[in-house]
Amino acid sequence: MNPRCNSHFSNQGFTLLEILMAIAIFALVISLAYGSYNATFHIINGAGAQAEIYSKARTTMVRIQEDLESFFPGEGMIFTGTSESTGKYRADTLQFTSTAHVRLHADQAPIGHTIIHYQVQTDPETNTLLLYRSEIPALPGTSDTEEDDDNPGLLLCDQLLEVAFDYQNADGENVEEWGDTDETTAPSSLPEQISITLRFSDGQEETNGTLFKTALILPGVKKIE
Repeated sequence: MNPRCNSHFSNQGFTLLEILMAIAIFALVISLAYGSYNATFHIINGAGAQAEIYSKARTTMVRIQEDLESFFPGEGMIFTGTSESTGKYRADTLQFTSTAHVRLHADQAPIGHTIIHYQVQTDPETNTLLLYRSEIPALPGTSDTEEDDDNPGLLLCDQLLEVAFDYQNADGENVEEWGDTDETTAPSSLPEQISITLRFSDGQEETNGTLFKTALILPGVKKIE
């Protein structure tokens, strides 16, 4: 065999050092590409989670506002707000008479005013708050307004860290509770303004979550003699 030919072919190969360097460069390129992909994927997931939170906040705020804007101030009205603490944040409840009524069926008979109740429970799986909405029809000629303690109502929103209702009295002071918790006692006055606060969990314990706030005035608010 021609020794020159062997020398020619051996010079066309790669040394072990060259192979190791190629592998190292390839691994570096792959790690950089994966890091960029992972960061992009993380941003997309974060944006999707934030969009979901904004959608939940909007739906919940609109529902509460529509109920309060249909507040029934007539005979037998109820408006009570209680405040409870869950440690760092609040888990308030609100109950009031309203002419708003969610009809689940088109053929459902119309009713008079209803007693709407917003209450909060803890989700044992995520340790976040669940906001429920229930309503008790006040049919004309009846006085049955008993609530079912085993049924908190329809789940309106989840992933919450805080649900807070604040009330402004006639002196411009903000208070966390309003009215008498005894449902048979009509409130002596109504708040001049109601502030609603929803704080959503973003899945990170070291942050304060995402906060949403709004305020409104009850229709026809006036001092009740």
